[in-house]
Amino acid sequence: MAVDISPVTLEPIPLTQDRQYDFAAIFGNDHPIELELGIGKGRFLIQQAEARPNVNFVGVEWASRYYRMVAERAAKRGLANFRILRDDAAHVVKHTLSEACIDALHIYFPDPWPKAKQVKRRLIQPPFARVAARALKDGAPLLLATDHEDYAIQMEAVFRADPDFEQVSRAIGDDAPEGVTNWEVKFRQQGRTMHKFKFVRIARATVR
Repeated sequence: MAVDISPVTLEPIPLTQDRQYDFAAIFGNDHPIELELGIGKGRFLIQQAEARPNVNFVGVEWASRYYRMVAERAAKRGLANFRILRDDAAHVVKHTLSEACIDALHIYFPDPWPKAKQVKRRLIQPPFARVAARALKDGAPLLLATDHEDYAIQMEAVFRADPDFEQVSRAIGDDAPEGVTNWEVKFRQQGRTMHKFKFVRIARATVR
């Protein structure tokens, strides 16, 4: 039996259109908005949506097989506070989010693009930090995780160098709290080392 996924899906904003998502209108309330980029099979975000009904969650996933899978799972659960979008993560943050509209940003195990010639394709770069800072509310957390040491070094360096972020914590290996994403469960079973970081968006300067 086909599952109607329309209640939990967002239509991507075409590159040719200059507009941004109105989350209050999309969800019908002004609850906090948390965004996860690259949600995979959606385990983390669906669990969060079920546990915290007074928070709205938006997930971005490019892989069509995962997008459909997560949409069906969320629709079957009737999650009114959950939306999924099939789009490029960098495009979403740069072009479709308004100023200070996000209460938390989650980026767990993004593609590390490990080969030297691929590094430039990584999501976490200085330009991305700038647009993430614009979209996050003052004091909003940015949470990162990876099993790739070189990417971990890059992640931490990028956000530590950005003037709009302050590092709150870093946890490596046994110090890293256990998470529930499908990728983390898999990587821990394989004995890989977790690298986790938390930053917060520094309050914007008050114009007098």
